[in-house]
Amino acid sequence: MMELLVVASIMLLVVSLAVPNLIQSVHTARLKGAGSDFSGLLQVARIRAVRDDRYYSVYLITNNNNGLQQMYVDIYPQNVNGASGSGGTALNFPDPSISLASEIRRQAQAAAPNVANLAQQLLPTNPNNLVPTDAGAAATPFTFGPEGLPCKPLVIAGGTVCNSRGGAVAYWTFLQNNVTGAWEALTVTPAGRIQQWYYSNGAWSAI
Repeated sequence: MMELLVVASIMLLVVSLAVPNLIQSVHTARLKGAGSDFSGLLQVARIRAVRDDRYYSVYLITNNNNGLQQMYVDIYPQNVNGASGSGGTALNFPDPSISLASEIRRQAQAAAPNVANLAQQLLPTNPNNLVPTDAGAAATPFTFGPEGLPCKPLVIAGGTVCNSRGGAVAYWTFLQNNVTGAWEALTVTPAGRIQQWYYSNGAWSAI
C-alpha cells in the first residue's frame, strides 16, 4: 500500500508539472496557427491580384451575433468598371477567408511591443526611411496590386489605382493571444515577401 501511495504521489507531481506546459503549448499553437493561416490568406490576395489584374485588400470582419472573427480577401462583387469588393463592409461569397480563434485578437501597432526592433529587421537597409503601414487600421488594410506588390490605393481622375508607381510600401499587423499575452506579427516587404514573426524575450524572431 505504501509503495502504491508513493507511486501515485509521484504521478500526481509529474502531471501537475506537465499540465501547465501543455496548456501553454496549446495557446502558443493557436497563435502561431492563426499567423500561418493569415499568411496563407495574404498569399492568396497577392496571387489573385496578379491573376485578375486588379488590386485587392484583406479585411477583418466580426459577426455581431456570435463574435466570430474572419479575415477575408475583398474580391467580390466585381464591377465592369474595374472596381472590386465591398470596401471591407461585407464578406461576400466566394471571397477567400479564414476564421480566428476567439482568444486571438488583432491589435493596433501602438499596442505592440518593441516595434523598432521589428522595423529594423523588416527593413535593414532603409535609405528612404520607409515606415511600415499599420494594416490593422481599417483605413489601411493589406493591399496588393496587379504587379503582386503591396500598394496603397490612390484616387485619381477617372478612378482609383494601386501599383508600384505610388512608391515603395511595406505593411505589418499584430496578433495577440489574450490568454497568454503572447504576440505575433505579419509583415510584407516592398518586394512582396510575406513573413511571420514571434515576440519573445524582448525581441522579434522570424518564424
